[in-house]
Amino acid sequence: MSVLSFLRVFLWFKPYLEVCRVESWLSWVFGFGLGSVLFGPPSLFHAVSIFFAFSLATASVFVLNQYFDLEVDKRNKLKSNLPVASGQISSRHALVFSLLLVFSCFALVFMVDAYVWPSFLLYLVLWTSYSSSFPRLKTIPVVDFIASGVGAGFFPFFIGSGVPEQPGIGTSVIMLTTIPLTLFHCGAHIIQTIGDYEADRETEVNTFVVKYGVKKGVTTAGLMFLSASLSTFTYLFAGLVSLHHLTLFFIIIPFFVHPLLCFKNLYENPCSSSVMSLQKSVRKYGILALLITWVYVLMAKFVFTGL
Repeated sequence: MSVLSFLRVFLWFKPYLEVCRVESWLSWVFGFGLGSVLFGPPSLFHAVSIFFAFSLATASVFVLNQYFDLEVDKRNKLKSNLPVASGQISSRHALVFSLLLVFSCFALVFMVDAYVWPSFLLYLVLWTSYSSSFPRLKTIPVVDFIASGVGAGFFPFFIGSGVPEQPGIGTSVIMLTTIPLTLFHCGAHIIQTIGDYEADRETEVNTFVVKYGVKKGVTTAGLMFLSASLSTFTYLFAGLVSLHHLTLFFIIIPFFVHPLLCFKNLYENPCSSSVMSLQKSVRKYGILALLITWVYVLMAKFVFTGL
């Protein structure tokens, strides 16, 4: 294949890469990765294969969301340039692409580990219910950010943990472990809907922020983030986490200084530009903190016990 031919193929497929919005679910990858190493060393082949299946499923979720939110996204300054809203990909092609991603996901799952297919099915059902015309969970206040928190916090970790591979780990332990992740993603969802406030209000998408206002939205998101942070000390006092693991907490604190300043600015001026500044800050510093956390947990499996 000539360079020119390769360039043409790449330019044709580029919108299909962009419509997956990988940058929006990097923190979901962290949850998956944390679940895959926290309870024991995973089989490399199994972990990588299920990770690809998870990535295909998550990409399909974001493509399907753009399919259902086409009209809303067209009126959203932050999302009007997305491939479906901007017309780079037709809504019909987006739907077909999403279905192909789902089919590829389950094909890979059944080839590698058929036991985990129910987890993937529940994951996809939740997110489809979130975006679809019915029940459209995103339009039910409070349910909207709880569903998002569970879908982005609990399920990636749960799928990554490979429950059938860890017979000594019960669902209750996993749910307890994922509380901070779920709370964090609940808050992140509220922040996202603050950025979407004007478009959602105009198109009558009755999110938590639309119903109760942006100020209460920022306050609620802040409480979610605070609860996620304090859960570390709750687990410490309950004897679920060893004292020496607080080292990690103090290592990653500096990475949240700038996001906290951006959050303060958002509280004082809750608008789309403040949301964008906070999101950029979190992507810049938060991803590094999450990476350090994952590496720490991985190394701790070989040094400490009792995680």
